[in-house]
Amino acid sequence: MPIQEIPLELDHLLKKGGMAYWQAGNHRKSMTLLSPWAAQILGEKAGSISEEDDWFESIHPNDLEDTKDTILANQGKNIYEVDYRWADSEDSYIWLREIGHRKAPESPEYEGLIYAIKVQKELEHKALNISEREKRKLGRELHDDLCQQLAGMLFFTNNLVYQIKTGKDTEVLVEATNEIKKQLQLSIEKTRCLSHGLNPVSLERKTFQECLIELIQQSQTLYSVNCQFQMSSDLTIEDQDIATHLFRITQESINNSIRHGNADTISITLQKEGDFGILTIHDNGAGFKSDPLNTDGMGLHNLRSRARMINAVIDIGNNKQGGASVHCKFRIRPTQP
Repeated sequence: MPIQEIPLELDHLLKKGGMAYWQAGNHRKSMTLLSPWAAQILGEKAGSISEEDDWFESIHPNDLEDTKDTILANQGKNIYEVDYRWADSEDSYIWLREIGHRKAPESPEYEGLIYAIKVQKELEHKALNISEREKRKLGRELHDDLCQQLAGMLFFTNNLVYQIKTGKDTEVLVEATNEIKKQLQLSIEKTRCLSHGLNPVSLERKTFQECLIELIQQSQTLYSVNCQFQMSSDLTIEDQDIATHLFRITQESINNSIRHGNADTISITLQKEGDFGILTIHDNGAGFKSDPLNTDGMGLHNLRSRARMINAVIDIGNNKQGGASVHCKFRIRPTQP
């Protein structure tokens, strides 16, 4: 089947959007019309597609059943949308998103659009990895810290029960009770720290400076590290998105310093320079063993992604004095669209 023409204005519009229009018969198996420029999506194979070819045979076996079920269940009243891998050659697949509908109820004919979604799938994969990483980190915090605290409370409680049964005097019982109270207060504080880390910044309730100070105090409580903080008195951050991303950059940098650099001292500064702010985090840890630009760790990727979201420039590397540093320059007020 030669690739057929569709109205020129429509084709130009679809091409700008990276989409190809198609029509198919034989219950979606046979492609009967395809945008002239579809080869930019499907590769050279697009030029050799004929009405005798079964489109479904090129779909990855793991995606085939769900794709066919979605397409064949459509009766034309609504638009379906389905993602699948399609063989553009004998040994490679490309991710496609197909949007279409049956032309009429029970009709074997379909029409719709297809476009490549490689970038979207990569972003989805990275987002899932970040989500899983955060879940694992929360699990470690609960297991290694809070659970140990609660286990200590159980020990002291059992000891108190034993002392009561053996008739210890009041002074000993009061001392044991106070120890349980102390452990309980620590557990409450650590639970508050963990829950605060999931939803940290609300500029309606407190300033960004107050949010950062809380983060630093919680890091000192959770990890027993020395965190130093300095901020320009004339710097005010009022944009919620900028505040949230800067907070997460700081939080991620502190975690990296402790878990990967084994740092026990972390310095955080937030300075104003004209219309820009400069956030700097450096530590006394082991630093990076290799060039961070060549490191594809999820944590560093997360730092760069958050910086891009607020149009900031971020530099990640080692200090001349030793340890790691993160330097982020951002516009204090977002650029108007």
